[in-house]
Amino acid sequence: MDTIAFERAKARMTAAQHRVDALTDELHGAEAHRDRAVAAVDAFAEAAPGEKRLLSRRDIARQIGVTHPAVKGMVDRAREHGPATGPEPALVMGPWSAIQYIAAGAFGTVERALVANNEADIVLECGAHPAVWAEGTLLNTPSLVLVSTTGELLGVTNCNAGYGGTGPSASHDLLLQLGWDENAASTVFSHEFVELSLENGVLRTADESLHGGVGGGLESIGGALIARLRTAVPSPLERRPVNREDPINLLPWVRTVLDQPERYPWAAGERVARVYLDREASTGLQDQSPFTTRGRSVVSIVIEQGDLQLWCPAHHSTDWTRAFSSEQLQVLANAGLDPADLMEAKGGLLGRLMPRPQRPAYVEISRTGGTTLAHEPVGL
Repeated sequence: MDTIAFERAKARMTAAQHRVDALTDELHGAEAHRDRAVAAVDAFAEAAPGEKRLLSRRDIARQIGVTHPAVKGMVDRAREHGPATGPEPALVMGPWSAIQYIAAGAFGTVERALVANNEADIVLECGAHPAVWAEGTLLNTPSLVLVSTTGELLGVTNCNAGYGGTGPSASHDLLLQLGWDENAASTVFSHEFVELSLENGVLRTADESLHGGVGGGLESIGGALIARLRTAVPSPLERRPVNREDPINLLPWVRTVLDQPERYPWAAGERVARVYLDREASTGLQDQSPFTTRGRSVVSIVIEQGDLQLWCPAHHSTDWTRAFSSEQLQVLANAGLDPADLMEAKGGLLGRLMPRPQRPAYVEISRTGGTTLAHEPVGL
């Protein structure tokens, strides 16, 4: 094995272990939430007359697909451990189940509904931490969300908005069953985003997605929300040409989310960029999916603010006198992280002082100059 192959293997090994560690933490958090939910059902069955017979621990085990002793272990752990970390997962169910759940009084009083065609509209408008929609490591955000008077969220699958098809029809029927009138419910056919109130009817509508530039595809790994940005590829079939000043569509994220931390507390904090100078050091961040060919390029910058990380593709410098490439500098400028300290890198001073073999694997940049990433990037 030559030196280059060895360094690549070592980088992949380290990245893979980071991912295992992060997923293990995620698993422990999910198990803690599950144990508490199982313990709550078990306590109800013990306390309510007649429920013990109808919902024994064997019945619980059968419903969630585990053994009877496993349920006992969950109940014991829930009693021993403190509060679970991370946001409580929001409930997501089909339209019929949602109606039955609400009719039973379990959801409380429905106050509002948000219906969209773009999952980013739900993520950014529902008011909750995006991780509440995590299904494994991916965010599986429903396109219709009900909000109770106490702020509880209930996601409904197979319902969306923006066209005259099956999804909006399901949204229309659900809204009618929940008490909205025909005029309010029918807005889901003609608008890509709708917010409704049972008391005041239609609150907001939008002919196009509110956050179309932001896009979806968020992941929740190791406590960080990861958005993998991709380089746009020009196409004669696209209505909008590629913005050469922002080919990875970073600016919508900056303006919509990063610049509004008061609106999105989960993205509040110091803005930090980690710029990888060594391609091998960022091996674990690269998109390895065989199904992703469009816009595939090398991730060399991670921008973090709060729990949000934006993984940005940009080529490394091919000029030994310059630490950063022009693409990397453009990404930093669009993120508002182009301080005076970077002028040295623009002029090549960093590259001259530090020959390529001696350069660090990465540098971290913030407005204060003393902040580092709070979440270690975990790759594929």
